[in-house]
Amino acid sequence: MAAVVLKDVRKIYSGNTVAVDDFSLRVEDGEFVVLVGPSGCGKSTTLRLIAGLEEVDGGEIHIDGCLANDLPPKDRNIAMVFQNYALYPHMDAYRNMAFGLKLRKYPREKIDDRVREAADILGIRNLLHRKPKELSGGQRQRVALGRAIVRKPKVFLFDEPLSNLDARLRVQMRTELSKLHARLNATMIYVTHDQVEAMTMGDRLVVMQDGRIQQVGAPVHLYRRPANRFVAGFIGSPSMNFLEGELVRDGGMAFRGDGLRLPVPDRHRDSLSGYISRRVILGIRPEHIHYASSARGPAETEDVSAKVDLVEPMGHETLLYLTVGRASCVARVTADPAPAVDSEVRLAFDLSAVHFFDRETEVTLLRDTPE
Repeated sequence: MAAVVLKDVRKIYSGNTVAVDDFSLRVEDGEFVVLVGPSGCGKSTTLRLIAGLEEVDGGEIHIDGCLANDLPPKDRNIAMVFQNYALYPHMDAYRNMAFGLKLRKYPREKIDDRVREAADILGIRNLLHRKPKELSGGQRQRVALGRAIVRKPKVFLFDEPLSNLDARLRVQMRTELSKLHARLNATMIYVTHDQVEAMTMGDRLVVMQDGRIQQVGAPVHLYRRPANRFVAGFIGSPSMNFLEGELVRDGGMAFRGDGLRLPVPDRHRDSLSGYISRRVILGIRPEHIHYASSARGPAETEDVSAKVDLVEPMGHETLLYLTVGRASCVARVTADPAPAVDSEVRLAFDLSAVHFFDRETEVTLLRDTPE
């Protein structure tokens, strides 16, 4: 396996459309890194640049210590798994997996050993005689993975490989891919727009927007310490609630806006002291809004009244869509009891988990964002 290093990588399409801009990242040997962001953010383009399927317009790409900018894809020793599987319909699973090795003129015995080894890893030994039309979506995906595994590449690249699968199968395949990474100890770079997929699979996440990196870090770190409003809103489901207002001196420091007043925890006051009487954005996640009667633990809380606009029972929990003051919020609460639409509920905001962002730049204002 190998490390992958990108230095100031840039890609511009016709019409001066910047797809990837000033992208610098080091993926360590054996690491599982996920590029995540909304459609059009440049994540798939970045993957294609690493693979050599697109030409770099600036910067450098190094694979296993070698500059790869001018290397054709076949000489980069990478394997790519696509969204559409790209299996040959007239070949059975065995021949699909073996095809790349045959092109490289590997001995027949070596091809057979590698195909059967990969089939055992993926649990598809009994499917090798079937053609793609005789396989389910998950089975076809395993064959596509097997085709990559038999090559024993330095780097695996995945371009939204699970997006064609149903929800249940996606969860299963996420687990299988994580197990595969642990078994192969392979360097893997994975692209997805699904933040749940990213959070559950990656050693590190690279959150992208408009071709640029917004933040890089472990999933839990990005969830707890978002660098800006975009990362805070993208990571986490449902998305973080955002309230606009100003910081005031009111028996201490407080946030006031959208018909709400919330005290600012003491430990944040040094970070926010320069923003008194300035407009800011307060962020709080749905899971940090509870029924006032069920708020528990040592967390600092503030009780507020809210009107219930919509109730979404999820089985083990309930999502409440609310009007709080003049703002709309989502709360993740216990399943029972479920309040009626248009009723009033009393909620507790967990102030130990609030975030504050600059209204203009949208970067975090907290040096001690809650862990």
